[in-house]
Amino acid sequence: MNDFSDSKLVEMSRSGNKRALSVLLARYQPVIQRQLQRFPVEAADRSDLVQDAMLQVIRRLDTFRGDAQFSTWLYRVTANAALMRMRSDRRRRQTSFDDHEPEAEAAMHNVPATPGGEWALRVDQRVEEKHRRDRLERALDELPEGYRDVVLEHYLEGAPLQELADRLGTTESSVRSRLHRARTVLRERLREAA
Repeated sequence: MNDFSDSKLVEMSRSGNKRALSVLLARYQPVIQRQLQRFPVEAADRSDLVQDAMLQVIRRLDTFRGDAQFSTWLYRVTANAALMRMRSDRRRRQTSFDDHEPEAEAAMHNVPATPGGEWALRVDQRVEEKHRRDRLERALDELPEGYRDVVLEHYLEGAPLQELADRLGTTESSVRSRLHRARTVLRERLREAA
């Protein structure tokens, strides 16, 4: 079974062959682990992330249409699992003001109470930055999948254009074009949200 092609193993896995699924996952586990090295995840969480990605592959195997190579589809599913994990971790790390109320109150007593002072300005800037980031995340989530994928992979993961083109089975100029259209759509959505 180790000699079977990816497409044959996918077909057998979809029809319930657990051995085929095992072979497919064993074949691609090192690829998934290498890919996940790009994401800023703590070493202790990396094995959990690999497991999350493998589970997503199993759950989403029925969505593989065969239009592209299995490795291209796998890359996208793995990247999405990593991004979801990072978002979840970020939300978990954010704590409310109430959790640190005593420390925050003590710190505020030590800040000079000058109206419009530097501290107030920094808080306003941080709040505005968070609003901008939230608007951008919403706009990214609303992008069509083909656009969102190239934007995330190129700008967030640092994938070179030629690497994206190879993975998507297209040309570098096509990837540039997608990025340009995606930026145009993002600009429009962000303008509407402002």
